[in-house]
Amino acid sequence: MNSKSTAIPRDPLKIPKPVSNPAAAVIRDTLEHQGISQVAAAKAMNISTAQLSDIIRQRKGVSAAIAIRFQFCFGVPADFLVRLQAQHDFQKALHAKGPDIRLEVTSLVAEA
Repeated sequence: MNSKSTAIPRDPLKIPKPVSNPAAAVIRDTLEHQGISQVAAAKAMNISTAQLSDIIRQRKGVSAAIAIRFQFCFGVPADFLVRLQAQHDFQKALHAKGPDIRLEVTSLVAEA
């Protein structure tokens, strides 16, 4: 097809809008479950308390480096946190930019 397609492989309406960041929730819940303060956790992870607070309050995402630090401190697999963060980022981008991108892109394959 050379014309602009109005279909995208996944319908954004069928993918829920992210309400909260599940990677941040895992970090928050782990600290609460272990009874560890953000200050103590940040110190153990060798990051600033502000950085950890920004993640927990969902002002910043969980980077791969933070996920690795968290794994070494708390045993939560870093790849699990990174996948949660990636899924969250994808859902945000799909809902925020998907409709505009759909109009900008030309499909080069037949729709199924």
